[in-house]
Amino acid sequence: MEVKLWHDKREREMYENFADLFAIIKATEKLEKAYVRDVVSPADYEAECLKLIAQFKTLASSLKETVPSIDRFVDTYKLDCPAALNRLMVSGVPATVEHRTVAASSSAGSTLAVAESVQHFITAMDSLKLNMVAVDQVHPLLSDLWASLSKLPQLSSEFEGK
Repeated sequence: MEVKLWHDKREREMYENFADLFAIIKATEKLEKAYVRDVVSPADYEAECLKLIAQFKTLASSLKETVPSIDRFVDTYKLDCPAALNRLMVSGVPATVEHRTVAASSSAGSTLAVAESVQHFITAMDSLKLNMVAVDQVHPLLSDLWASLSKLPQLSSEFEGK
């Protein structure tokens, strides 16, 4: 006997989105544990974590009507992922950026970090000049800018520009 989980295309897409959200949260939890156990390098961790955070924010914003609360989704599907929820919903940036463990110590690395920050700042300014004011358009640009500013060893963590 065949059991269908959905009755129409809309319902099927809803369950596929739920599966994607579930997978992103579980993958982030595994990545956090791997980073804490030093199984993954800080550079690889940061790249993958940024990708997962961007995917999570994109999916969460598109699911606002069907999943009004991520916490409720986590409770409903019995996800035990405190590290992932902290990374995705609270801090929103990788631990390497948050704690500045990947920050460049050499002058060449510092110069590169400054250039990257300028690039992200100009990109954000240009998008605002083009009237791209929707949150889902501006937030990724500002997140990139904040992450690049956090890599600058010259700026303190209390710098108000962050």
